[in-house]
Amino acid sequence: MKGTFFSKPLEWNIETEKESWTQGDLVKGILRVRNHGAENLDLNNSGVGLAFADIKKVHARTDGAMKFDSEEVFKDLELKSGEEKQLPFSLQLPPNSGVTDKKASYFLTYGKNYSENHLMLKVEPRVLFAKVVSLLDTFQRFKLKEYKCVKDGVEYKLIPPTSRDMANLESLNLTFSIKDENLVMDYEFLVRKLDTEGVVNKINKVGVKIKKSLSPKEFSLGKDMINQDALLKSIEGALGEVKLKAVF
Repeated sequence: MKGTFFSKPLEWNIETEKESWTQGDLVKGILRVRNHGAENLDLNNSGVGLAFADIKKVHARTDGAMKFDSEEVFKDLELKSGEEKQLPFSLQLPPNSGVTDKKASYFLTYGKNYSENHLMLKVEPRVLFAKVVSLLDTFQRFKLKEYKCVKDGVEYKLIPPTSRDMANLESLNLTFSIKDENLVMDYEFLVRKLDTEGVVNKINKVGVKIKKSLSPKEFSLGKDMINQDALLKSIEGALGEVKLKAVF
C-alpha cells in the first residue's frame, strides 16, 4: 500500500509491507520525506500514526475524529534543502483491535504532527474467528450474514437453520474476543417463546445471552490449527441451552 502528498516544500511518501492485516498484527513500512525548498526545515513531531476512526467523520474532516493508538516520529529533526530522510515504522494493532467495516476503520496517518494525510487500512478479524464461524456453518448450518466491529470484539450476525429443533431461533449475534489469551464467545440469541399465561396464547421474542470461554489449549492444537472437537463441544453446549427439546 502506498501514499503520496505534497505540503510545499515537502514531499511525503509512505509504503507498507502488506495490503491487509488481521487483529493483533504489526503494521510495518517506511515513511519518506523530501525537502524541495531552499531552506532547512524542522521535522519536530513529524512521522506516522495509527488511529481508529469513524469513516464518515474522516471524510468530513471532523476535528478529533482520529483516536490514536500509537505513533513514531523522526529522531533527526532537521531536513536540509534537497535532502530526503526516511522513517521505518512498526505499529502494533491491539489484540482486540477494531476491524474494517461499513462504519469505521483503522487509519495510517502521516506528515507534520503525524496527521496531515492518511491511508485507510483493511483490518480483518482473526483467522480463528472465521474458522469457528465455519464450524457453525458446516456442522450446525448457521449462515453468516455479516460481521462488524463492536467494543472489544467482532460481532458476527448469523442466520439460524430451519431445522425442527432450532425453529424457535430468530437470530444469533456471536461476538468473539481474546481476553488473557482465552477465546471468549458471547452468544446473544433471539428466541421465540410461546406465552400461555394470557387469555390468548401469543409468541414473544426473548433475548438469551450465553458466554463461553476457552483456554489456548482448548481451542488450539498449534499454530493455525484449531481444536475442532473442543470447539464443537462448546458450540453444542451453547446451542443446547436454547434448542427445542424433543417431546415423546
